[in-house]
Amino acid sequence: MVVGGVATFRLGAKPPAGDWFASELARVREDPAVRVALVDARGAPERPSLPADARDALARHDLPVVFAFDGALGGGVAELALAADIRVCDAESTVALGRPGAWTSRRLRTLVGDGACYRLLRAGEALDAGAMLACGLVSDVAEAGEAFARASGVAAVIASRGPIATRMAKEAIWRGLELPFAEALRMETDLTLLLQTTKDRAEGVRAFLEKRPPQFTGE
Repeated sequence: MVVGGVATFRLGAKPPAGDWFASELARVREDPAVRVALVDARGAPERPSLPADARDALARHDLPVVFAFDGALGGGVAELALAADIRVCDAESTVALGRPGAWTSRRLRTLVGDGACYRLLRAGEALDAGAMLACGLVSDVAEAGEAFARASGVAAVIASRGPIATRMAKEAIWRGLELPFAEALRMETDLTLLLQTTKDRAEGVRAFLEKRPPQFTGE
């Protein structure tokens, strides 16, 4: 379902098959009307694993990905959450990773560092919503039952921005994390220079001068 530039994927009680999830992500990536992917994992039951294709497709997706969940997150659904860019939970949420594999451990270290949060999750301990927010594992905590509404608001804000700029911002963040600091800054500068050549950049300047909302086209 696509509304306002946001494509929503509902996990529900049935786990997504790797091929289905990957193909759906590829399909919305080719749709110029889609600017953000929103994964709705409310009530998704804990599962020992999900197809790696689903996780990898989400991690590689070049559109911004927002992940909403509530309740106890664990297993393969927790891995899927780690593959997203922004995670939003509610105040009653918890997360436990069991025995994380190599991909999960590496992603977790990138997200939260080597501190207490990382050590607890590596040991299989559960973190509550406050602990997740404190260590940066989630970006926001909503009131009970409001995770999806909060995540939808975040996705809508991102979708209102220039789509080329948001994709390049995502690229700068994730690629930059793997580079020495000086090289990451150089890459960010290169991407900024590329943005200066786009029609959306010119539209943003015009809209600012004319004091009106910009109409970005992704060009």
